[in-house]
Amino acid sequence: MPRKRRQTRAAWASITEVDRGERYRIRFWGKDASGQYRRMSKTVRGTRLEAEKVRSELMLEHSDEAPCPTVRQAWEKWVLPAYEQRVEDGTFAPRSLVQYRSAWVNHVGPAWADVPLDAVRPLRVQQWITSLPYTPARDGCRLLSAIMDAAVRYEFIDHNPMREKYIMPSKSTVNSKDAGIWTLSELSEAWQALHGTWLEPAFILSAFGGCRVGESLGPLAGEVELRTIGDAPVALVPIQRQVDRLGKVTARLKTDQSQRVAVVAGKPAQRLGELADGMDADWYLTHDGDGAPQPQSRLARAWDAIGMAHPLRNLRNSWQTWMRWEAGLPPYYIEPLMGHKVAGTTGMHYDRPTAEVLAGVVARAYSEKPWDAGWPILGRDGA
Repeated sequence: MPRKRRQTRAAWASITEVDRGERYRIRFWGKDASGQYRRMSKTVRGTRLEAEKVRSELMLEHSDEAPCPTVRQAWEKWVLPAYEQRVEDGTFAPRSLVQYRSAWVNHVGPAWADVPLDAVRPLRVQQWITSLPYTPARDGCRLLSAIMDAAVRYEFIDHNPMREKYIMPSKSTVNSKDAGIWTLSELSEAWQALHGTWLEPAFILSAFGGCRVGESLGPLAGEVELRTIGDAPVALVPIQRQVDRLGKVTARLKTDQSQRVAVVAGKPAQRLGELADGMDADWYLTHDGDGAPQPQSRLARAWDAIGMAHPLRNLRNSWQTWMRWEAGLPPYYIEPLMGHKVAGTTGMHYDRPTAEVLAGVVARAYSEKPWDAGWPILGRDGA
């Protein structure tokens, strides 16, 4: 006897198994493109669970008697796709999307996924906030507010409950970040430890060129220009792109001023030029062995595995500190070298130093006080 097709009926729609658990047909009443109310159907390839999920989405779209969607449905149907589209359009940072996904998985989803949007009430929100440390509460509230904004926009609720003023956890619950920096002598020792490893180019660009972590992974070998200005060797490296934690390359930097030329002087400049000369021009300076970029996440893991004294991001802070207090550069030179806008009207409208001018400033400072004097020559024939 042939096997009967399984059918699940509901007050609003039915699901019929078509191909032994591989295809399902959903029949429902809804309005077509012309606004006519009629019997409709939709075929879903996949599991019954996937078919039931599609039925729930169709019910939200077509039924006047549909229950209020849950927080999970709003996140998956409206909010997450909107963020993904903005990342694709270049108007939203990929790292921000990673943070929102993390907030959903770790904090918002476990507490709110199956709660109807109209059941998200201030008292319940406050109880949830109180159960979290400060940073997860802040990030979770930001995401839940975006979800509830969508609920208001689609007229499922009249007011976003996240607009209320809540009592946030104390900032003392935040794990303090390591703010330590390296002295020049400590940077020399760190460089010797990293010499010859795949991390070396990124380290040089951050420790001796003031680059952010993602920026240090973006330059190509063919973009490194080694010059001698006066008696100072100087490497000029355009900062035009960055690499994110997942290895995606983007031309979207932190700010408009971040697009600049990083200037490295002295023995680190010579080593950077040597490393670039040993690669194909279209290879990334910090590469995977085949010329492709390395993701921030792998760089950070390798850095931690080596057991360095401070986090990778602190190399930029260290560069700013020793360039000012040991190399003697005033802030109005350091700011554009870091990709910052100089404060005030002058910085906003007038101050536009060229790469050549900045390279000359760094070269003069190095000539007056060579900060790597006494360091070993780390190259093919060096220590």
